[in-house]
Amino acid sequence: MDSQVRAEYVERWARTLEAQGEPRIAGRIFAHLATADEPHLSLAELAEQLGVSRGSISTNTRRLIDMGLISRVLVPGSRREHYAADPAAARGMIERAAAASRALEALAVEGVELLPGSTTPGAQSLRLMADVYGRLAGSLEQTTSHDAPDHAPHETRQLETGAR
Repeated sequence: MDSQVRAEYVERWARTLEAQGEPRIAGRIFAHLATADEPHLSLAELAEQLGVSRGSISTNTRRLIDMGLISRVLVPGSRREHYAADPAAARGMIERAAAASRALEALAVEGVELLPGSTTPGAQSLRLMADVYGRLAGSLEQTTSHDAPDHAPHETRQLETGAR
């Protein structure tokens, strides 16, 4: 993979997560792990490769584990902490988007109920929002209900291959 193309991709993830209220470095860590040639990287390797402090990596890997985007990986023979992109990450992101859509649908429905029979632009907007967010949530929920994740999110996985 071209290193410049990868670096630009990693930065796009950083900006995207930052726009959602997460630290920029969290997006960089996730995308770096997701596009790494190695199946996992240690905290020290992440700090070195991304050019940031170990403390920043430690703080943000915990955050990413809580978000379900990465997992801590146990590497036989190594006492170092290793991390990998979580194969169930997409499922977690979709489930969070579905929950956010359901919350917005519920607020819109509540607003519609406050304005029974109203045809004001506000009431029309709330009806449209309730419909759109309800459909979006249903579609997202259907996407994640087809199959179970390979493993539970947020767990530490045992690596089956040798240590790095």
